[in-house]
Amino acid sequence: MTLNDKITSYEPMIYSIINQLNILYDKDEYMQIGRIAVYEAVKKFDPAKASCSESRFVYTIIRQRLIDEIRKVSRQQERYGTSSGTPDTHPSTDDTYNLENNSLRILNEREYRWLTLTLSGYTLAEISIQLGVSPSTVKNIRRNARDKLRGSFTP
Repeated sequence: MTLNDKITSYEPMIYSIINQLNILYDKDEYMQIGRIAVYEAVKKFDPAKASCSESRFVYTIIRQRLIDEIRKVSRQQERYGTSSGTPDTHPSTDDTYNLENNSLRILNEREYRWLTLTLSGYTLAEISIQLGVSPSTVKNIRRNARDKLRGSFTP
């Protein structure tokens, strides 16, 4: 069996690992990384030294390479922003100002406080502590505030 045939025989395994890792984008690129990992693993595998089968060894190498690539891509995206062609859209300060002014008119005090805490990045549990109510009450406040805001922004 040639090396090319061996790589081809491991392609279903590569595809399976890609699905296990929930890789949704750039599957062709990850398939190629998997093929290269198979090539290197087959070259490196020594049955005299190994305590496992060749397929298990290849599986481990493929999985490690794909995880390394996912981490590398993740670090690059964190460092350099999103890789998509669409620009990040952040509301301008005028939009935020208008939202807060409109919200202040529409929402009651607790709903407005929920909105400001949510926009500040607080979690539901943290908001419940800040407001001194249970998490289920915060959910009700959230639902009411969303309903009021939706009603005010629809034409």
